Amino acid sequence: MKNSSVFLFFLLSITILNSQTGIYSTNGVLTVEIPTSVDVLTGYPSADELDSQAISEYNKGSEILYSLNQIKEEEREKALYKAIDYLIAAINYDEKFIQAYDNLGKAYRMVGSFNLAIQSYKISIKIFPSGTAAHQNLAIVYETLKEWDNSIMEYKVVINLAPQNPEGYYGLANIYQKMSKLDLALSNAITALKLYEKKPPNYIYDSYLQVGLIYYYRKEKSLAKKYLKIAKEKFDENNISERFTKYDAILKSL
Repeated sequence: MKNSSVFLFFLLSITILNSQTGIYSTNGVLTVEIPTSVDVLTGYPSADELDSQAISEYNKGSEILYSLNQIKEEEREKALYKAIDYLIAAINYDEKFIQAYDNLGKAYRMVGSFNLAIQSYKISIKIFPSGTAAHQNLAIVYETLKEWDNSIMEYKVVINLAPQNPEGYYGLANIYQKMSKLDLALSNAITALKLYEKKPPNYIYDSYLQVGLIYYYRKEKSLAKKYLKIAKEKFDENNISERFTKYDAILKSL
C-alpha cells in the first residue's frame, strides 16, 4: 500500500467553471494529495485504503489527462483512449477506486462516449451516493446531451449536499438560461456569485460574465453593463482578454 504522501492527478470535477460546456472555461486539471482519510464531499479514499498497483495505473492515466493540452491535437484522441485503458486497469485492481471512475467518466466524455461516461459516474455514485464530484460531472454530461431535467436534478443534488459550494448554483443557472427560464437563471447565478465572492477563485470572471449575460437577456441594460464590465476587467487581469472578445459587441451596445 502507498502512504498518504502519494500524489494523484485527477481532472477538475469540483470546480465546474473550468470543466463545463457553455460560457465558461475548458477542461481544467487539479493536482491533489491523496487524503489521509476519506474525503467527506467526494468519498475519495485515502492512500492507505487503495491498492498500490491501482494507484500506479491511475497515475499513468490521469497524468495523460493532466498533460493533454501539451499533446498535439491530432494525437489527443489516441492519448485519451490510452488514459482510459490505464483507468480501467486501476479499477480492475481496486473496484472501489472512486477517483478512477470519476476520471474515467471525464475521459469517456472527452471522446464523446457519453453513455459510458454516465455509466462510470453512476458506479461512482453507487459506491458513494453523496459524492459531489460524480453528481456534478453527471450533470455536465446530461447538459451536453441537452437532457435538461436530468441535469437540473443532478445539480440540485449537488446543492443539497454542499449548499455553500457555488458550483451547483452556477451550473443550475446555466441550464435555466439555456431553457430561457431567466428568473430562475438569475437567482441561481446571483447566489453562485455571492458564494464565489466570499473566497474568490481566479476564474470568478466566468461568474460575473454569467450574471451579466443573464441581465442582458432580461433586457436590464444597466445591470448587464455593470457585470459585463467587471467580467472584462477580470479577464484582462488574468491575461485572457481574448476570451471576452466575442462579448465585446454586447458590452459596447449597452
